[in-house]
Formats: sequence, structure tokens, C-alpha cells
Amino acid sequence: MKRYALRFAADAIFLLHLAIVVIAAFGFLVPSIWYLYMAVLVGTLISEVVYGYCIVSKWEFDLRKKINPAMDYDYRWATYYTYKLTNRHISNRTYTYASIAFLVFAILINLYFRL
Repeated sequence: MKRYALRFAADAIFLLHLAIVVIAAFGFLVPSIWYLYMAVLVGTLISEVVYGYCIVSKWEFDLRKKINPAMDYDYRWATYYTYKLTNRHISNRTYTYASIAFLVFAILINLYFRL
């Protein structure tokens, strides 16, 4: 029973994380959620710079490792699921630089056009 509860919680966090990714990528298309969009961008940037990973990823995979302790995961949600879908790796360095560049650019361009 505990295993199913952990799986449910990890899957729920995955869906939350997917929603965060969608908001970060496409939130600019919905002006009514601009403050949420900016909060997601800034929160993600802070998490990436301070911790080196997304804290939502850590929550999800801490639960998944309780289900399967042999799971190899380094707190990179995008690289893990890209590999699962395509069987190809994205380097953590590439991911880090690309995500920080995207987040900084998105924040600056949104502030420029909003203010």
C-alpha cells in the first residue's frame, strides 16, 4: 500500500512539474497569468542558481528512489525524461546553460515589454 501512495505522490508531483514547464515555456501567451508566469520563471531561476537543480525534481525523485532505490537520477528532470523518451542523453552542463539563458532572457524580455 505504501508503494502505491509513493507512486501516486511522485506522479502527482510529475504533473505539477509538467504544468510548471508549460507555464515557463508558454505563459507569455496568456497575459492574465503574467504574475504567475514571472513567479515561475524567477522561482525556477533561483532554484537552478542556488541549488543547481529544480527543487520540484528533487521532491519527485526522492519519492521515486524510495520505490526503486537502484534508480539513477541526478535531479535533472528534463535530461532524465528526454533520455526515457528518446534514449539520448543531454549533458547536464548543456541543460544548465540553456535553462539559465532561457530564464534570464524570458524574465528580461517580459520586464522590458511589461514595464
